[in-house]
Amino acid sequence: MAGELALATVLLVGAGLLMQSLLRLQQVRVGFHPEGILSFQLALPDAKYPDQVKRWALYRQVLQSLAAIPGVTGAAMSSGIPFGQGSYNRSPFMPTGASILPDGTSLPIDWRIASPGYFRLMGIPLLAGRDFTEQDGPGAPDAIVVSRAAAKKFWGNQNPIGKMIHRPTVAASYTVIGVVGDVRHTALNQEFPCLYFSSAMRTAGLMDIVVRTQGRPESLQQPARARIHAIDPELPLFNVRTLEEYVYNTAAQPRLNAALVLVFAGVALLIAAIGVYGVLAYSVNQRTREIGLRMALGAQPSGVLWWIAGQGMLVALAGIGAGLAGAVALSRVLSSLLYGIQPRDSMTFTGVAVLLSVVALTACLVPAHRASRVDPIVALREE
Repeated sequence: MAGELALATVLLVGAGLLMQSLLRLQQVRVGFHPEGILSFQLALPDAKYPDQVKRWALYRQVLQSLAAIPGVTGAAMSSGIPFGQGSYNRSPFMPTGASILPDGTSLPIDWRIASPGYFRLMGIPLLAGRDFTEQDGPGAPDAIVVSRAAAKKFWGNQNPIGKMIHRPTVAASYTVIGVVGDVRHTALNQEFPCLYFSSAMRTAGLMDIVVRTQGRPESLQQPARARIHAIDPELPLFNVRTLEEYVYNTAAQPRLNAALVLVFAGVALLIAAIGVYGVLAYSVNQRTREIGLRMALGAQPSGVLWWIAGQGMLVALAGIGAGLAGAVALSRVLSSLLYGIQPRDSMTFTGVAVLLSVVALTACLVPAHRASRVDPIVALREE
């Protein structure tokens, strides 16, 4: 009985921690507004679109055509939308000139390609400077937009607009023209500094297209395909999903972890309750004559009830105590799976202990109540 309660305690604490972590993940501000956005990937054949000029001309035509669909409020693209399946690149970048970093220090920073209007469409706030324009292309200075976290990494609280960085492996420098809000790109529980390059300056053969609509984004699938195939029938569209789906699926593993542990904890709790009841019921049945004798000698029914229940609760509390000790050890394993909650959260441990104590007490009171109703004369006559 004590072992069953100990196991139930460990599993319930784990389930409680994972459930609270999941709730906090679902409340995370992702840094953009996924509602009403349909996304898909568009792949350009290298043979047909071999250079930047032809690729950008095609992409620009596609975005203009998609934006003209009735009900659509805008279309943009990126090499990797948040939580999507695009290209997520990381390269070392080094500041040119004054910086809070030691001289010669480079930082590995995530980078994306974004089209003009991408930040506005995604709901990513522009905090300083300006967005990309179609003039930020070949022949213009290499311009980049940085996230707030990236700006702080390089220049602290200084104004980053007009400052420059370069890649140690490439002989090119980039001027900061804007600062945008931070975005959770790959995980709800992680926020990485990020840089954005203009799609007018560079594009990839595979890009993520995002289209915002006033209605249901799923309804845009057929019109979007028709518009793109009218431009080039050979262009393949794939990974067509709403942005809300990507965000929802990002929490799929935490949801599965919490659900599995919760199911096992529920089963363990049920088994423990049945075990407590069964053990005490068997004990009462075996000790009927003893109980009858006690009552014949003056024991009150209420005293018998709490005597039997107390014996059961002593074992139950010992099991719960052992389970709490085991949960402390388990919390170290769970620490890597938790977000926004301490592995040894006192409220969770206390809540589980109280819950199991109530369940154990209820299971103890049923056979204890039956014992308090034993007829001393009938009990003493039994062989």
